[in-house]
Amino acid sequence: MGLMGKKSSSPVANYARWAGWLSSAGFCIGFACGCGSALTLQVAPEKPPPSELTPTAKLGDHAYHRVLLLPPDKPVAIENVETPNARDSKIDYYMGKVEKSLLASGFEVISSEVVARAAKGKGAGKFTGTEKAMLLGKETKADAVLSLQSIKVDGRARYYALGEGQSREVDEDNVVTDDDGLHFDKDTEACLYRLPHYEVSMEAKLLDARDGTVLWIGNARSRSSDVIQDTWEAELDDDCELQGQNFDYVDFQAESHTLDNVVAMLLDGTVKPLAAVALQGASLEPPKKAEPAPAAPPAPKKKIATVSSRNAALREGPERRSKRKMKVPRKAKVEVIETMGEWYKVKVQDGSEGWMHESTVLLNE
Repeated sequence: MGLMGKKSSSPVANYARWAGWLSSAGFCIGFACGCGSALTLQVAPEKPPPSELTPTAKLGDHAYHRVLLLPPDKPVAIENVETPNARDSKIDYYMGKVEKSLLASGFEVISSEVVARAAKGKGAGKFTGTEKAMLLGKETKADAVLSLQSIKVDGRARYYALGEGQSREVDEDNVVTDDDGLHFDKDTEACLYRLPHYEVSMEAKLLDARDGTVLWIGNARSRSSDVIQDTWEAELDDDCELQGQNFDYVDFQAESHTLDNVVAMLLDGTVKPLAAVALQGASLEPPKKAEPAPAAPPAPKKKIATVSSRNAALREGPERRSKRKMKVPRKAKVEVIETMGEWYKVKVQDGSEGWMHESTVLLNE
C-alpha cells in the first residue's frame, strides 16, 4: 500500500507483532525487547565530530600568552531551533564561555573594558577583520588576537528506524513525511522516530598581534544529543510514537546547563589543543624601542669681535714687539680663538691668524 496505506499492514507493524511474539516466548532481538508490540529505542551520548584545527608553522615559534578576544561582526546565527534557551542565546553568552575557557587553559585574556577603550575613537568599524585585529592588538599590547569569525546554532533532528532487528540511524536525506506528520524510511517504508536536537558551531582565527599573520584556524561543532548524562531509553508503539522514557528528553533539551555542556564540549575540543601549542615556544618579548643616539655636544659659540682702531696691527705673538703680519681695517669682523692677558688670538676674514691687543678690538655680545 506504500506510505499512505494502512499502518497495520506495514513492515514495521508486522515486525512489531513478530517481535512481541518472540518476546512473549522468551526471545529478544536487538533493541526490540519488551512486552507486547512495544519497541525500545536506546540513544547513548556520542563524541562530537572532531574539530577542524589548522595550526600554521609559525604558531610554535613563540609563546602567545596575552590574548585579545574579538567577537564576530555578525550576531549569532540561529536557525530552526525549537529549544528556547538555545534559540535566545546571544553573543555575550558565547564570549563569556570562550573567555573562561581561555583562562582555564592558561591564557591571559585582555578585559573587554580595555578593548572598548582601545577601540574608542579609532574608527575600528571601518577596517577589515585583520586590520581591526592588528589595530586593537597593538593598542592593548596583546601577543595574539583570537577573532571569532562566526557562531551558529542550528536546529536539527536525528531519525531512527525501529526495524530489521536493530536500532539504526537513518540519514535525513532518506526521510519522507506523510500527511499525518509521521516519518518513514523511503527505501524500506519503516516508521522512524524523530529525535530533535540542536548543533552549536563556531569558527575562529588566531592572529599574531604584531603583523596580522594567521597562526591558527579552528572550526568545531557539538550537538545537544551528545551531552546527555545517561543513555536515553524510549518505548515506542507500532507507529513510532513515544509511549514512555527513562527521563524526559524535551525537558533535558530545555535545561540551561544542557547548552552550557554543549558549548563546553565544543571549546574543550578547540581551546585546549590550541593552548598546547600556542603557549609553548620562546617567550614573545615586546619589540624593544631603539635607544636614541647620544646627542652631539653643541658646537662652541664663536666669539666675534669688531676692529675698533684704524689700521690695527695683526702680530705674530701676544706682545707689541712681535712682528706685524698685516694691518686690519677698522670695523672688520674677526673671530676670537684664544685669550692671553690683554691679547686676543684672532682669525681674520682671509683665514690668517694672529694676535691683536684688546685696545684695538671690541667683543660683540
